[in-house]
Amino acid sequence: MSQELAGIPAEIAGGLDRLKEELTSAAGANLKGLILYGGLARGRYHPGRSDVNLIVLLGDLSTSSLAAVAPALRNARRSIGLDAMLMAKDEVAAVANAFPTKFLDIENHHRVLLGVDPFIDLAVTREQIRLRAAQELRNLQLRLRKRYVDIANDTPLLNRTLARAARSLALQLLTLLQLDDQPAPAEDRTEAIFDSSVAAFGLAPEPLAGLAELRREPQPIGKLSGLYDGILNSIGEAIAVADKLKERQP
Repeated sequence: MSQELAGIPAEIAGGLDRLKEELTSAAGANLKGLILYGGLARGRYHPGRSDVNLIVLLGDLSTSSLAAVAPALRNARRSIGLDAMLMAKDEVAAVANAFPTKFLDIENHHRVLLGVDPFIDLAVTREQIRLRAAQELRNLQLRLRKRYVDIANDTPLLNRTLARAARSLALQLLTLLQLDDQPAPAEDRTEAIFDSSVAAFGLAPEPLAGLAELRREPQPIGKLSGLYDGILNSIGEAIAVADKLKERQP
């Protein structure tokens, strides 16, 4: 196992080592880099639930070049749950400008498995990050409203929808904490981020505590309607925080 994969589950590390060898063989000099991000890079990987997130940097991204690496990527998708993002090294800054909160997280939590680190000189402005966080929060709010109309009486789906929304909300709250120069949570856990956000921004604690409880144990239909309401309100509170952070800019 390579040093870059230290601490990663043996099955996944072995799969990534095989993938690196297969891509090197298939792409040759066209392969410019492999950067691991997401749960594995953050230390939050959950076998059977988490994807293996990998940026694949190629010099040429024509269909013939993509076809050359496709078999290795498909095999890794089946064997270790690979989710690959393919781009050129000189695209990283432009893609980061389009998705600043996502790439801020990648910049802070990644492992270079091959090639040069493309995030060393990455520069994303504070305002880009704030705008994207607000956009992500509004998008989450709109999606949850629409989803409730579709599944209002389905207890399992309501539980699943809120559980999936929890991490998305937590990541945007973490971005707001960073923008406001608030202390980072001691642990990179959703519940810890919720607690820090309540303390820093005065968010209502009950909905976030209820959402944390739901992630541990599904809730009955009698609690879900009120909790869903509360989470929609929490997202609205977070949006207001994002808007206020703009007012504080010089």
